[in-house]
Amino acid sequence: MSNLQLPVDCVGHKGDVVQLAYSKVCKSGYYLASASQDGQAMLRHGDTGDWVGTFEKDGEPILSVDINGEATRLATGGEDCTARIWNAVDGKQLTKIMLNSPVRCVALGANSEYLAVGCLDRKTGHRTDKVLYLYTLEQPDMPTFFEGQTRGMRDVLFCRDDRALLSSSHDRSIRLWDRLSGRQAHSIALPHHAKSVELCADGRTVTIAYGHSVVFLDVDRFEVLQHRKLPVRLIGVSLHPEKKTYVCAGSNRCIYKCDYATGEILETFNAHERHMHCIKYSPDGEVYASSAADGGLRLWQQTVGKKYALWDTRSDQSEDNDAQPESVGDQN
Repeated sequence: MSNLQLPVDCVGHKGDVVQLAYSKVCKSGYYLASASQDGQAMLRHGDTGDWVGTFEKDGEPILSVDINGEATRLATGGEDCTARIWNAVDGKQLTKIMLNSPVRCVALGANSEYLAVGCLDRKTGHRTDKVLYLYTLEQPDMPTFFEGQTRGMRDVLFCRDDRALLSSSHDRSIRLWDRLSGRQAHSIALPHHAKSVELCADGRTVTIAYGHSVVFLDVDRFEVLQHRKLPVRLIGVSLHPEKKTYVCAGSNRCIYKCDYATGEILETFNAHERHMHCIKYSPDGEVYASSAADGGLRLWQQTVGKKYALWDTRSDQSEDNDAQPESVGDQN
């Protein structure tokens, strides 16, 4: 553990926490959603980690999660080959979509009008997971299909004001799809499949992590802005909303914070006892969250020592988050 960083531990998950998603800043603050192989997705206050609700799927591992900007809708995808939409306020399931393969990634459009779904199924030799699905939530039984990948999906996101989607696949490609025509507009071939793909708060800078590399891509021009190298294989990367720094989750269980303009490593510390799965900046840039195996989920300060949320009185409230949460979502 870093001598400087004092994390907030977010307890509750019993299995690997495999994906994280932040809402935008709302009137009531901002929120952090997490997906776990324990069969639960959880919602928390993003600055403090305080539990808000749990969304369960019959104990089947949840592999993916997304939350809309207003923190009113939550999307999950799981090992049970379903994608689900939840009311993030009362925990009720709104939509259930059956697919042919485990759902590896989900993404909600800016106005929660669309849901993008990607699957990954190594057991069938990728025979049933090569399609990217786009659903209009008013008519979820009539999806649009985006075809071209030769293996399953890893990540998907909306970009260009929801007029396009960006996907990464285990065939080592990054592809840009035109939503209206259903056709591929651009693609990049990587030497390794991407471990994470994220759209920055500016709406046009995409951060891609693969191997030891971080690539920043202008998705509007589809041009590479920067290519940085780290001394360790990366699990994920997240860019500060003001593009000041980026944080990297390493395969050595360490976090590296780097200067965006120069690539210089500004801070590094051991973050978890087990291997990490995901890392995400909060929408205000004051916090970043990291997740790991065995239920690990921690919040870290962008500026160590700054009074913010629980760090204002952290030494007196180190056990504030020890209470076990109860489930609020129980739909099948």
